[in-house]
Amino acid sequence: MRNVFFMILLCLCLSSCETLKEVQNSPGLNTLGSFKLGSVQENNYWYDGKSYEYNEYKIEITSEPVQAKIQWNGKTIGTTPFIYSYSGTLDRDERVVMQAIPIDSELPAQEAVLRVRTELPRKIHFDLRNKQEANNI
Repeated sequence: MRNVFFMILLCLCLSSCETLKEVQNSPGLNTLGSFKLGSVQENNYWYDGKSYEYNEYKIEITSEPVQAKIQWNGKTIGTTPFIYSYSGTLDRDERVVMQAIPIDSELPAQEAVLRVRTELPRKIHFDLRNKQEANNI
């Protein structure tokens, strides 16, 4: 009985070593330090200790009233409501300045400053009727 158990254990160890070699030699992997990582999946992000890498990261942006023009660091990215798909790298503690400019010129524009200390929010809502910053939902 002991010999059977030993043989099963040996087979498991040897088969897992071969699987590990296959994973390490897979062509789709990137190297980060001494680790190999798969590419960032769609609608996801990766943090390497210094920066966040985003791939088709979806952020739902809404406003009240609707039809506000939204700018991301000064670049117009859309009109609310919409889902923004962001791909790129942001350093830790970098700032992203989002501005909502209402269609009604009598309402004030509103700004949200996102400090990249964790992942970007999945939802951002601007209430342009109030003189406050935007809310992360």
